[in-house]
Amino acid sequence: MKTSQKFLFAGLSGILLALAFPPLPFYLFAFIAFVPILFLLSNEEIIKKKYLMIYLTFFIYHTGTNWWISSWQSETDPYLMASGLALCVLHPLFFMIPFALFSLIKRKISLNIALWLFPFLWTGFEFAHGLGEFSYPWLTIGNTQFYNHYWVQIIDIIGVYGASFLIALINVLLLKLIILIRKNQLKYKELLKLSTSRNYILGVIALILIPNVYGFYRVFEYDNIFKAIELSVAIVQPNINPWRKWETSVPKQIQIHKHLQDSLRKSNPHLDLALWCETSIPYMSIETNAFHDYPNISNWVDTSNIPLLTGFTELKLYDNEKEATPTARKLGNSSIMYESYNTALLLNPNIHDENRQIYKKMRLTPMAERLPYADYLLFARGWFEWSVGISAWGIGKEQKNLKLYKNNDSVSIATIICIESIYPDFVRNFANQGAELFTVITNDAWYDYTFGPRQHYILAAMRAIENRRYLARAANSGISGIISPTGESVIEAPPYKSIAISGNVILLSKKTFYTKYGDIIAWLSIFISLISIVFSFIKKKS
Repeated sequence: MKTSQKFLFAGLSGILLALAFPPLPFYLFAFIAFVPILFLLSNEEIIKKKYLMIYLTFFIYHTGTNWWISSWQSETDPYLMASGLALCVLHPLFFMIPFALFSLIKRKISLNIALWLFPFLWTGFEFAHGLGEFSYPWLTIGNTQFYNHYWVQIIDIIGVYGASFLIALINVLLLKLIILIRKNQLKYKELLKLSTSRNYILGVIALILIPNVYGFYRVFEYDNIFKAIELSVAIVQPNINPWRKWETSVPKQIQIHKHLQDSLRKSNPHLDLALWCETSIPYMSIETNAFHDYPNISNWVDTSNIPLLTGFTELKLYDNEKEATPTARKLGNSSIMYESYNTALLLNPNIHDENRQIYKKMRLTPMAERLPYADYLLFARGWFEWSVGISAWGIGKEQKNLKLYKNNDSVSIATIICIESIYPDFVRNFANQGAELFTVITNDAWYDYTFGPRQHYILAAMRAIENRRYLARAANSGISGIISPTGESVIEAPPYKSIAISGNVILLSKKTFYTKYGDIIAWLSIFISLISIVFSFIKKKS
């Protein structure tokens, strides 16, 4: 095979992966996307520049799906543009890891074993890639199946990483079938006569058919769910320019939210919860953001009698440097130190606790919101700050649900902030703590008119399916809406429009298998991958 043909195979895998990823509708391509690159690496000849070919595959995949990270708007901050381009160049390097391990096992043990181990290597890599402060599990292959509506319902058992495992296994079975045909020069009529080829074909059929049958049953079950306890949720989408947000009058921004909600209340006076987007209340004053003194907001909540869950910028003050966190900063010219947090604040009408119901964001966007491991890299913190001034958030330490009070009872609400919704294990912990409703507050306006906002919405919908919870999502410019436990949109607000909408959600408390037991397949993949790597170093090639 010529070098140009090899690069063509590598590029084909990248193109198929990119086309399979939502919002593009070609999800079935994921079932064959690994075949070209694995076929290339399965060749007995020594492949020169193979890592360059693997890099090409995932450069195309990353760029084709995450090109929008640089924003590409006229007002885009240069740092955001540069970071998006840097991610395009550097992120594909991570995806070389499972293929390097595949090549190692192939060389030290055998191609056959390497192929059977590939689903474990890939799934273990994806799971590990979602750990730590440098994590970025956005491109998890299981996410490609969102539009495969019935098939994807299986993730309430196996999670999105389990879906990745099945996709990788289907690719391996198809490749082994191709290798078998080429080796034995089989014709179409001879395929079913050979037991090995029959097993591969039946395996692919089973891996596609069984999840679809299960999914059909689950969708039917939740479409006919007994609607016992409902909440009417208002979602406010202000559509405020994100580049001007931090320099625009905060009272004016709050007034925009109030006006939209009050207009909605005229047509729907029986709202049980209002949801505002991420950092709807940015920095106003020390009294407001540090001491939670905001009578103009709390009095309005009392008057309207509608609980408010909103994004909020909280300041934690320290009297001196010894008490402060390593990443705290000085407040002006004073000796007081402060740390800022991206938080969710829940205000219940006529309940004024001294300890406000606040959740501090724990999973921060690497580089954009915080330099990973900033506590140990203080010298580099100033290198990664962009002009809108949100690149130095503190990390929350306690994952907890907030309590909504209704009719002398309380409702446990998961308050998921922005990128936290892409972390399956993190979100399932909210359900394990008793969350009956998921909420997501975010600001995706940096990426208007690109794939980004829709992809982010879809990843939140995957969390709704895994844990079988209704999910209400408020985004500054969209996509805002309510998602059912089967991943379908109950209602969506028109994007890039200043609007408030409302819809009903059903409170659910039953835990799915995935909620209870988590990423069993992913942990098993890690274990098997480690064992196979160790074995590769101590065993000669068969």
